Amino acid sequence: MNTSNVTAGFRAFLPCLGAVALLTHSVEAGSRRFTYSYETTTMAAGAMELESWVTWKTNQASDPDFERFDIRHEFEYGVTDRFQLALYFADWRYEENATEDGKTEFRDVAIEAIYNLTDPNTTAFGSALYGEIKGSDDFIELEAKLLLQKNIGSWIVVYNVGGEIAWEDDYKNDEAELMQSAGVSYQINPSWSAGAEILHEIAVPDVDTIGDSGVFVGPTVAWRNNRFAVAVTGLWQATALADEPDFQLRTLFSVDF
Repeated sequence: MNTSNVTAGFRAFLPCLGAVALLTHSVEAGSRRFTYSYETTTMAAGAMELESWVTWKTNQASDPDFERFDIRHEFEYGVTDRFQLALYFADWRYEENATEDGKTEFRDVAIEAIYNLTDPNTTAFGSALYGEIKGSDDFIELEAKLLLQKNIGSWIVVYNVGGEIAWEDDYKNDEAELMQSAGVSYQINPSWSAGAEILHEIAVPDVDTIGDSGVFVGPTVAWRNNRFAVAVTGLWQATALADEPDFQLRTLFSVDF
């Protein structure tokens, strides 16, 4: 793995995190602590949030020159205290590799829904249902997950399990993937939390075949105040899949209205 690229990525991010951290020290506990896993709590009715995702993936064993940035812009709205809707109004990607120069392309739009079943703050554990549909003029993808959460003092533990299926290339080809993720986070003080996440993805080429399985693990850190929040997770590949990135860094910036 090209460690210089990883180091450069962290260095590029640190000034952004430091600048946001200096804005204020007051907090809002409702912001996300993880970037690959979802918590089970939803926004209050009428609440609104704008969230931007940046996921950097680099260093495939099959292509050391591989670099990709996935960008998502999301508007979230609390329909009720238990039901949350979100619109991804601009998903796009920049990618370069050994055979192609860097290019930017629009990917899709998406709608996401989360319904809270049980609240981790008032019951033994939290649970929620997650669904997402995304697409463009030549593909459509459906995703569903079960979200679980346990609060233990200053600790939060989450687990997500689900899968997705996509119809691509003008809806002619289909592919599916099973996935599960987990995270643990400790509330250091009212503004900061830190922990770790693990992501497990299993390709399903067809209904009778289980394909490659990839595992990614790494640290996560989050900061929040009354309106602004930042969460960052860096994952290293723990398996040896040649066509998957050795390292990926996801950053979420959000602001409440």
